[in-house]
Amino acid sequence: MEENLMEKYVKAVQSAVRQAPIKKGESVDVSDLWVITSLPKDLIIECLKSFDVKIPSNIHSITNRGRIVVKNPNYSRNAKKENESSEDFGI
Repeated sequence: MEENLMEKYVKAVQSAVRQAPIKKGESVDVSDLWVITSLPKDLIIECLKSFDVKIPSNIHSITNRGRIVVKNPNYSRNAKKENESSEDFGI
């Protein structure tokens, strides 16, 4: 796949992660990212696993059907929601 096109998909996924509802267990589900982006779920998962998708520190993980796809290494239980914080997540 063209590198420039893949960069656009990664940016779309990053943006969707910030907009998605946070579920119990402080996770975001791939199905919510799919609703926001309209990208195929397998492409969303590829972006999450293969590229440096920045995940806000208040999100523990991103799941698919209850299984963890990626864990956030920067997770902080005490982090504020991104829209409540001025912290830049590098996006």
